[in-house]
Amino acid sequence: MTDTSRRTLLSLLGAAALARPALAATWPDRPVTVVVPFPPGGSNDVVTRLFAQSFAQRLGQPFVIDNRAGANGNIGASQVNRAAPDGYMLLASGNGQNAMNHALYRQIPYDSRTGFSHIVRLASLPNAIVVAPNFPAKTFAEFIAMAKAKPGAMSFASPGAGSSGHLAMAVLQHAAGIELLHVPYRGAAPAITDLLAGQVPMAMINVDIPLPHVRNGALRVLAVTSEQRSPLYPDAPTVAESGFPGFSAVGWLGLSGPAGLPEEIVGTVNRTALEIMKEPAIQQRYAASGYVMGGGTPQDYAAFISSEIDKWGEIVRQTGASLE
Repeated sequence: MTDTSRRTLLSLLGAAALARPALAATWPDRPVTVVVPFPPGGSNDVVTRLFAQSFAQRLGQPFVIDNRAGANGNIGASQVNRAAPDGYMLLASGNGQNAMNHALYRQIPYDSRTGFSHIVRLASLPNAIVVAPNFPAKTFAEFIAMAKAKPGAMSFASPGAGSSGHLAMAVLQHAAGIELLHVPYRGAAPAITDLLAGQVPMAMINVDIPLPHVRNGALRVLAVTSEQRSPLYPDAPTVAESGFPGFSAVGWLGLSGPAGLPEEIVGTVNRTALEIMKEPAIQQRYAASGYVMGGGTPQDYAAFISSEIDKWGEIVRQTGASLE
């Protein structure tokens, strides 16, 4: 390389180094897209929209939800993975596309440990086993006994292959020695629609989704998968207290961006999210929906995702769960 070429290269690198902080300092100066890799109506979509509204109010630019469903979140996650690291495309990153998929798919087009700038965990989302009022089993114990008596005869709905509902039931089947037929849907809303219509007898789904139907008597909750009982269904036992000590299978959701997102932008999004979590309206909505508040630093969220990849990878190997 000639001296002139070297000076030109150093000049360009210097200019880029100066431009990057300037870009971060003015962010956001136009709308920000938040990719939700699932259809509208599910818990991930609902939580992300709550935060998007508050982000827009606090940061002065629209935060626009883009639902890009498919492949258990891989399609939307891939879009963000390939995006420019300028802060104008973020991902509603959850347990499916950022943890479970690494074990469920032979190959996915990104690495959740290195392919994203993880920012903050927004919420944990417990699951519930939900059935119609005429479901023969009236209790969780009766359901287990019925499933053992007729292996493979009973089906259950989930929001999708590889969802927390799918794998939570896979863990239960493994622990209880039962065999159920999995019916995956493209989201929580269509799964509940078919459950209400009698097309499937039961569902494993986030606790907030069936709430209005449970309250009006159209559905019943047999058990919840969190370590403690859900305040939404105080009479419904946990799986752990129903003969399976230590059982916990909970979904989660946060915000991530493409790898290489400037630290200033990561910090701004993290601090703003933590401030939003203190808003009384957000806390009330969480309580009303059965969500568990998130929080923590970007480093906390990155370490959590790495641990979840290991955890669910081991669960998939133990249970033999697969994508139908």
